[in-house]
Parts: sequence; structure tokens; C-alpha cells
Amino acid sequence: MKYAVQLYSLREIAKRDGAEKIFKMAAEAGYDGVEFAGFYGKTPKEIHALLNKYNLIGISAHILPQDVEKNISYIEKLGIKFVFNPWVDLEVFETPTKYAELVDITNKAKMMLDSHGVVLGYHNHSQEFNNGNNYVKKLTDDILGLKAELDVFWAYVANRDPMEEMKALKEKLVFVHIKEAAKENARESAQPIIGEGAINMSKVFEEAKNQGIEWAVLEVEKFPCEENKYLARSLKNMKRFSK
Repeated sequence: MKYAVQLYSLREIAKRDGAEKIFKMAAEAGYDGVEFAGFYGKTPKEIHALLNKYNLIGISAHILPQDVEKNISYIEKLGIKFVFNPWVDLEVFETPTKYAELVDITNKAKMMLDSHGVVLGYHNHSQEFNNGNNYVKKLTDDILGLKAELDVFWAYVANRDPMEEMKALKEKLVFVHIKEAAKENARESAQPIIGEGAINMSKVFEEAKNQGIEWAVLEVEKFPCEENKYLARSLKNMKRFSK
């Protein structure tokens, strides 16, 4: 298994110290790659140079379906192989006309990415499981070939069993977002070091191995400690769980 950092995790450092700093941090902590959530106002060539400098793979990116076309130069130049829609409002899922528009624009984005050999998927938060629904399943059922990147933190926050959600997605699951949950007030609290919180990460990684998931993508929204320490200690635990 390989390990990436969702660079949204380091957004405040990028704002303060510049984009290069976060590539350096990911590399020094021992990660194999990164997942993008924006390109920091840099050109595809400039981002490509940073990946090369720090020996990182730009494995994936969070891009809204309607923004795929304008970002295709980044996807091509950086060799991005997976694109995930990072957000859909609950209202869209629950309003038939808006949902139909979502399906249409997602299909168009998928056709464009298919022509470039890039996989399109969907990244969940918690609203997809509102009131016992499973809109991740619905969307991936309704759009042929649409994959999923399950965020285990948000599944947990929605009172779903992350392992069961992984199993239910079967071949649709291509990546797992590894984000830990605090044992109390998980939605608002800082996320603990991976393996030191409420989610049974050993079982998450066991299931990921069973399903042949190649990449685990670390994300943290609120750090409980200094960022470099968090990246390194979490990677050490993830590697232990992956054995």
C-alpha cells in the first residue's frame, strides 16, 4: 500500500509559507504522494516541478465536475489518475431536478476524464447518510463506472460503520480517506493521531488490504499537535496497520 496526504490538510501552512513548504513536509514525513485540493495559483509546469523536486506522485485531486474541463491541463501534466467530486449539498440529493442536473454534469465530466484515462469518483462527507439514506450508493449506482473514495471519519460521524461501508461499496471503492475521530465530540474536536482515536483503524486497513486498495490518503482538518509530528506518527501507525 502507498500513502498520500490530502493537501487540504496543510492549507494554513501553504497560505503562510507558500505551496512548496507543504510538498517538502509530505516528502520529509515519508509519504509517497499527494492529493490536490487546488493548485495554489501555480501553473501545471510549476506544480510538476515541485512533485519532481520532492519525489512525490500527484495521485489524485478533488475537483467539482463542473470544473474538470478548466483543470484538464493540470490533470494531464501532473499525471493525476483519479479525480473525486469533493462535495454535494444534501439539498441536491433530495431535490429531483437538482439531482438530475448533478447526474448529467457528472456524466459529462466522466466522459471527458475517460478520454484521458482518468477515473472519476465521489468523496463523501456525512450528509450523504442523512436520515438513514445512502446517497453515495445511489450516485455510484446511477452513474455507470463512477467510483468512490470513502472518508471513514465522515462515515463514523454519520453513525455508520466505516468497515461495513467499505464492504458495501465493493469494486466501486478505489481509495480510502484515513481521517481519525476523537472519542468525544468527534465532529468538532481535533482529529487524533491515526490509530489513537475512536475508529478501529486496524480493521479499516485490514478491509482495505482485503479489497486491494492501493492508496490510503491521510486527511486532517484540525491538528492535535505540531503538523510534522502528526504526519510522521500517523504514517508510522498506518504502515503498522498495513502489515
